[in-house]
Amino acid sequence: MGMLNYIARRLLFSLALLLGVSVILFALINAIGNPIEILLAERPGVTEEIIQSVSQYYGLDGSVTDRYFTWLGNLLRLDFGTSIIYNQPVGDMLWTFGLETLKIQIPGILLALALAVGASVLAATRQYSRIDFGVISGAMLGHSLPGFFFGIILILIFSYWLGWLPSYGAYSTRNLLWDSELADGLWHMVLPVGMLAFFNTATLTLLLRSSLVDVLRQDYITAARASGLPERRVVMGHALRNAVIPVLTYLGILFGLMLGTAPVTETVFTWPGLGALYIMAIQQLDYPLIMGETMIITVMLVGATLLTDIAYVAIDPRIRLG
Repeated sequence: MGMLNYIARRLLFSLALLLGVSVILFALINAIGNPIEILLAERPGVTEEIIQSVSQYYGLDGSVTDRYFTWLGNLLRLDFGTSIIYNQPVGDMLWTFGLETLKIQIPGILLALALAVGASVLAATRQYSRIDFGVISGAMLGHSLPGFFFGIILILIFSYWLGWLPSYGAYSTRNLLWDSELADGLWHMVLPVGMLAFFNTATLTLLLRSSLVDVLRQDYITAARASGLPERRVVMGHALRNAVIPVLTYLGILFGLMLGTAPVTETVFTWPGLGALYIMAIQQLDYPLIMGETMIITVMLVGATLLTDIAYVAIDPRIRLG
């Protein structure tokens, strides 16, 4: 029952947090005034009647309170409204562009986690050696480089100099690789996923290596070695499980902000995902699209944080639920 009560409390807190974010988001967006008036004010031939008619179509003619509760009710039904610029349902656009974003973000994070575990174990078990120094130096370099700068380097090397990989887009407009849409899509994914994996691997390696070094000095690790357990089992079965606990917070934020961190990668590689869509929505003042995508990012971040807290308790029984 303790675990169920803990989950219920965290869930209620998460719902309250989402409600608070929705209020702040709605207030900030509407602080600029009626976006329809701003978009159409400088266009010749647009009368006040047209502005009022379009405002009524998008539900911008009521009071702020009525509009908020209408918007919130629609959100609960997964109705994000209609894009002002594209005149398409926001929900459909978020789904279509979101799949393209997740297609590079999830492989990038999973690849980074696998590489970070291998590099961290290699460095922590050989502390102060050349291997350890090399891993730390490489991770610090990767952590220090701006993501967009490394992406440009990848494009210069593998696209312009070597000509092996495409520099932009998710698919070829013609001449698909091996006449296969799947192969062509994977071919275009290599550089964006490589950029995400490199940046995330650097940070994860620094966190995990430091945690693993500390865990390997604990008494229970010494006892496990003294009992005759193989070193591989001691490190992978005992030390690594406890060392990954402090890293869970960063992983939770990383998964939660997959959509929020997408603009940099998608801008560098002209990837047709939510990041690029978000930038266009802000530039064109498409407020239904801005609000819909912001709420999706918030839900993902809060949900990932909730799952991280639950994972803490499941992995480490020493954490009290009171």
